Amino acid sequence: MSEVSLYKVYSNEAVKDFGNCYRNALRQNDDYASLTELENVETKEDFAEALKKLLRRNYSKEGWKPKESSLEEVMKLVDNCGVRIVRAAIISHALTWKE
Repeated sequence: MSEVSLYKVYSNEAVKDFGNCYRNALRQNDDYASLTELENVETKEDFAEALKKLLRRNYSKEGWKPKESSLEEVMKLVDNCGVRIVRAAIISHALTWKE
């Protein structure tokens, strides 16, 4: 894994995009299952599966889906930085208050 600063991961637009998706799933649908699944992933494969489940559970919800480029960028970050850092960044964005 290459060295990437935490700031670059936390400020990445794709991470923010997915954090926003999880935030909306929590606030609008009480979808705690998706967040819990993400919190428990340890491998790249589990991470991909958790994102798939979030998208599938909330498929019909309008206005908050991530961009396709965000999905690709998040997976690239997982390859470069590891699951734990990207997972923590997405969850942190999901649980913060958006102004």
